[in-house]
Amino acid sequence: MLFRIFSAVIFAVAGAVTGLAFSEKLKSELEICRNIREILMTSAMLIRCRAVDVYTLCAELRENLQLNKLTFLQEIPESYMQGDDFHEIWKNAVNSQKNIPREEKRILCDFGEMLGRSDIEGQTDSIGTLAESAEILEKKRCQIYLQKGKLYRSVGMLFGVMVGILVI
Repeated sequence: MLFRIFSAVIFAVAGAVTGLAFSEKLKSELEICRNIREILMTSAMLIRCRAVDVYTLCAELRENLQLNKLTFLQEIPESYMQGDDFHEIWKNAVNSQKNIPREEKRILCDFGEMLGRSDIEGQTDSIGTLAESAEILEKKRCQIYLQKGKLYRSVGMLFGVMVGILVI
């Protein structure tokens, strides 16, 4: 009997942990989306105010501690080397980070493609358009997290308790 009670508690805890893990995944996606908006806003400011080149921009973004979830920035070189294609390097770096959702990867790849391709005004206008897309996506992710995060935590605990009761 003691073994069954212990098993029931283990199943309840396992269900709660599973629900919490799914909820944390949604929260992580929301944080990544917020980080992408931060990249876009910071980049627009740096390009507009200081007219930085793409490698200086990436170095500045790499030093921003708020962007620590976006590890792909560490893969971008700090300076131009003969034969490098920045846009290809950016795209490969973004695709190498597996925890970025598909929509956010698309925004980041579009951002990398437009960097350095036009004058300052053209780049800031393009960044503004991408920032609007990122803001819409962030609102969507926030709504999903608020709705489904609580659901995942509750359902995980309920299924765990249900299986625990069945064991007893």
